[in-house]
Amino acid sequence: MARPKRWYDPNAATALRVVPRAEQEESWSIVKWRHPRVSPGLGECLLYPLSDGPGLGLLVFLPPIMWILSLPVYDVISFLSPMTRGDWALGLLIVPIMMPMLFSFAMTFGYALLFLGHILVASSLGENDHPRWPEWHPSDIAEGVGRWFWAALFGIALGGIPLALYWWIYRGDMGLLDWVVLIGLITLAAGYAQMALAAALLHDNIIAANPVTVFVAIARIGWDYLRPCLVSALVLVMTGMAIWAMLYKMPTMWVEGVAIWAFWVFTFYAAMVVVRMVGLTYHAHAMDLHWFRRRPRWASSRRDGRLYANS
Repeated sequence: MARPKRWYDPNAATALRVVPRAEQEESWSIVKWRHPRVSPGLGECLLYPLSDGPGLGLLVFLPPIMWILSLPVYDVISFLSPMTRGDWALGLLIVPIMMPMLFSFAMTFGYALLFLGHILVASSLGENDHPRWPEWHPSDIAEGVGRWFWAALFGIALGGIPLALYWWIYRGDMGLLDWVVLIGLITLAAGYAQMALAAALLHDNIIAANPVTVFVAIARIGWDYLRPCLVSALVLVMTGMAIWAMLYKMPTMWVEGVAIWAFWVFTFYAAMVVVRMVGLTYHAHAMDLHWFRRRPRWASSRRDGRLYANS
């Protein structure tokens, strides 16, 4: 009589249990981790930056650093406006002193853009938790800035140049129709730029931010894409108005200092809201786009519970 195999278990059939999909979707952990494939609401996107540690950390720690690095830059710009020949000579004299500060400004701002890219990827996967803070690697920061720059370049070419020409021609007599046209051009530029950014990030290739890929994706999403376009256009208008006010409408140095700190808090908060809305919009229509099947190699996750990639 042959001996039974050690791995043989006559009760194995009763030890397995198939969980229905409906029961899986009702599980609290799944609901907490994944966002349903529906278009995001404005309220949940507004609460997203304040719902977890990495987003709050970005709002708490980076604005003071950006305030220190950008305050002298605004002062120099204000001093050199209007720029005369003597002002240019003084500006060239200050350049060697300002270069290290400008480099630190670019690296810190680039790190914030890198983290925003991680948020976009995490939201595109439907994750409700914030991603980890990325590692501080100059090469990764430069690559992330390159993706943002490429997307912004396409957005400026599509909507920025017509916007500047329209403003230059009709700036003397702006009526209601002119403002409607300007807002429409800003919305067009913002909508293209953010979809180009999403394509470059999710494909992990800036070539994916080409007009064919972007316009086909927008057509497949349809009217659901209008909401993130309007939100991003509103953020751009408010950011531009804030920069103009800080340069020309600040009564005292102390008011300017507080305004610059508030500007950076608003900028990072609004950027997280916009990329969250764009990512969830992709997640809702992921079955129609099929841009990627897994997380890009540079993006981070919070599944292991860590807040920082090196911890």
